[in-house]
Amino acid sequence: MSHVRGEAAVLVEPGRLEVAEVAFREPAEGEVLVRNTVAAICGSDVHRVRAESPFFRDMRDHPYPCPAGYPGHEGVGEVVESRSALFSPGDLVLTVPNHAYMASFARYQTIADRFLLPVKGTGAPTVQLMAQQLGTVVFALNRFWPEPVPEGSTAAVVGVGSAGLLFQQLLKHRGFEKVVAVDLEPGRLAVARSLGADATVHVPGQSAEEVVMEATGGKGADLVVEAAGTDGAREHAMRMVGQHGRLGFFGMPEDYDMRIPYAHLFVRQAQLITAVGGAQLEPGLPSFRTALELIGDGSIRVDDHITHTFDIKNIADAFDLAHNRQDDVVKIALTFG
Repeated sequence: MSHVRGEAAVLVEPGRLEVAEVAFREPAEGEVLVRNTVAAICGSDVHRVRAESPFFRDMRDHPYPCPAGYPGHEGVGEVVESRSALFSPGDLVLTVPNHAYMASFARYQTIADRFLLPVKGTGAPTVQLMAQQLGTVVFALNRFWPEPVPEGSTAAVVGVGSAGLLFQQLLKHRGFEKVVAVDLEPGRLAVARSLGADATVHVPGQSAEEVVMEATGGKGADLVVEAAGTDGAREHAMRMVGQHGRLGFFGMPEDYDMRIPYAHLFVRQAQLITAVGGAQLEPGLPSFRTALELIGDGSIRVDDHITHTFDIKNIADAFDLAHNRQDDVVKIALTFG
């Protein structure tokens, strides 16, 4: 039954978001209704909305028009109605939905309690919001490098948008001595330097492979994380990995297949590891809990990440900016009037 109405973005066809007033579903047992305070656009959202690559054209989470608020999955809000023993009206929460509950681009969303974490009433919601993306990064890095980091280890991050900047900081936090940042945008590399990158590479003008070899004394990186979601970024990453090194692919696919420099990887005896979507499925959401702690104690800085804010009414403009990457944009927040 519908009982609350409010504004929501609706993906009516590939590349076209419209804002409409819609009715929101009452929560069922184990669910709550959240009034969203702020949401953010993830790089994967841009791919899902535009549906330009073969992989995303064929992805069918929902038929068009998609449910209200889809594909938003990074949000902070207030519980206004609850059928959960874990949450009560007035609780502030971080929403970390799976595909079935992606609905953060709306004034309200109905969501299962297993995809919520309580947040403190102090601090800016835009800072707390970053724990969603950081949680996915924590989960991924635990897959890429689960054991202690040996002294003197080096890493590189290809693509220092919001996720890449989080990887860069977390790699340092975990004990990697040097971290090299690679990106197409000078503005993002400037942020990377301010957050502790030991070297930066502006491609295609500079050679990522040459810079990382210079930074590592010719050995190559022990771990290279790809966080851009492009085959071009993955090609750079594969050329930068060192002997017995690891490749951590975090970005979404562009196509079903891509070329790999097999002889290069074979000689280096490199490992390739991927990570997607698992943080939301962990019982108790430990990766997101860790993310909230890392942000709360200042171990990971997120103040520089949200560079632009749009009202939900202007979500189409927000997605254009997220796609074009102009005006030194890193991450975009959405508010609800």
